[in-house]
Amino acid sequence: MEDEKQKEISTITPINRKDEQKWYVFYVRGKHEKQAERLLTRDGFTSYLPIRTVLKEWSDRKKSVEEPLFKSYIFVYIYKNQIYDVLQLPSIVTYVRFAGEPAIIRQKHIDLIKELILNKTKFDVSNKRLKVGERLKLKSGPFKGQMGVVKQLRGSKKVLVDLETINFTLEIEL
Repeated sequence: MEDEKQKEISTITPINRKDEQKWYVFYVRGKHEKQAERLLTRDGFTSYLPIRTVLKEWSDRKKSVEEPLFKSYIFVYIYKNQIYDVLQLPSIVTYVRFAGEPAIIRQKHIDLIKELILNKTKFDVSNKRLKVGERLKLKSGPFKGQMGVVKQLRGSKKVLVDLETINFTLEIEL
């Protein structure tokens, strides 16, 4: 009889086992992106803060400075139930929502951003939503296979990769 109960119990499988780590998007206090990254690392979270080098000009000098690619945003690789743990950190303001749910950025978009920065590709970030444009798939170069939208801007061609979950578009100069 006990063997029979044990057999029944072992055949029961959990219903909702889809919980897996994903890249969630968090909004941080202005100019606190690097501090938020340090605190997340200190507390054992995996985070990604895309940083790029920009040439800043003042009246008396020019200087290369590192700044976040997405001002006031950081990506954190966590389980959904850890969102509130991340929100306990002083620099984190809230999590970004998309259609009422926590915004998730796909791994392929994280990889694309990393590749753009690593290859020092010239690109801009815009929070303008795309309305109309021709979709294409790149056939060569470091972004071979990536989907984008072509648009003529200020006389130069650019590929736009729309990151829907955080309402940003990467403009990649061809």
